[in-house]
Amino acid sequence: MASINNSSSIQALTLALAGAAAVVPSEAEACSPGYCAYTDAWQSLEPINAQAIPTDGVLLLQGARSGSSPEEDWLDKVELTVTRDGQPIAGAVEASPVRDVLLWRPAAPLEPGDYKVVGSLDNPDEDIGYEYCAVDLELDFDFAVEAGPSAPLSPPQLSAQPLLDVRESDALENLVCCDGAMPYSYVFDCGGSDEYVGWDEGFCTGLRAFGTLRVQVSIATDLPQATSALVMRELLVDGSPQRGALLDAQTAGLTKPSCITVRLTNLATGESVESEASCHGDEPEVAAQLGDHAIDPGPALAQECSQGAYTCEINQEAWDPEKCAPWPADEPTSGDPTEGPTTGEPTSEGSEGSGEGGDESEGTDGPASGGADELVEHGCACDSRAPSPFGALALLGLGLLRPRRRRRPPR
Repeated sequence: MASINNSSSIQALTLALAGAAAVVPSEAEACSPGYCAYTDAWQSLEPINAQAIPTDGVLLLQGARSGSSPEEDWLDKVELTVTRDGQPIAGAVEASPVRDVLLWRPAAPLEPGDYKVVGSLDNPDEDIGYEYCAVDLELDFDFAVEAGPSAPLSPPQLSAQPLLDVRESDALENLVCCDGAMPYSYVFDCGGSDEYVGWDEGFCTGLRAFGTLRVQVSIATDLPQATSALVMRELLVDGSPQRGALLDAQTAGLTKPSCITVRLTNLATGESVESEASCHGDEPEVAAQLGDHAIDPGPALAQECSQGAYTCEINQEAWDPEKCAPWPADEPTSGDPTEGPTTGEPTSEGSEGSGEGGDESEGTDGPASGGADELVEHGCACDSRAPSPFGALALLGLGLLRPRRRRRPPR
């Protein structure tokens, strides 16, 4: 984890994924999401503002669920009966603009007092083996209505903490390697589709990175609890809304300098207001690292490599060792080509260069981006055999595989 120097108005944290710092995915990570994630069902549904609702308010129900179907698809599967002193109160269940939140809206303003709710949510029948993921839910609870309507809204006060997250790309086309590394991509399949990049020897690092300025926004509304519970907080980035939430702390991801505002909306009355704008990412040293951008692999190569750096063409999700070129491309050539990478333990003389006058001793940090003198005749300083993902997984089981780096799953 490395930091960058920004102006005093911003804290920036650079999370650089250097090639040597990456790890093999853990079992829990590789096998996520959970078993029930492949079903479309609600696992719970509970009231979140039952303690106090204004007379012009609505009852909010929030749940935990799997699947991605819109809330509107569930309205005919939820039954609620609301009574006061045994008398039914007319109303209807509606979708809300907040994910996993439904609401019950009374047909007329509510009277102060205590109310009783019973009902159910009918989950769809699932295939054998998934039944416990979609059990029908029974609802039985009380809620209270306090005297008086919702309080009027006023623009919220914002405080923001920006954190710069720069992630090095490990896409095959964005790597530069040395010392015989031949990267390949593979899927660590445990019911998911996450892609990873690995190599069996040598070192690789990225030529490009993607920067996101994650702005943690705290929202102060200064509202009574009964009204605050009804208010959706919605971040707008350069006027474009993100999906709203009921939380006073939210995060926006910026890939270019942008301004953030927060819109408050009373889900019962529809009243809304917006905050003043809070702008971030326009400092030159931050703006240069946002979005997709080139990075200098030289320092990492200089530290990790004993032979010249190179890139190779891609053939079927792996680098092709027969189609490699030195990196950088305009690096001058000199001397005789060196031998390919070692596949076992180093010799007693260590990793010596084989060019003329090569007197390097073991552990010497030579120029990491050396030229074609450090490439074998048929392509580059690497074994001409493409590394096998199956062999790599076998080495992983024996604990002998070098660290690998994870790539985000394709979208």
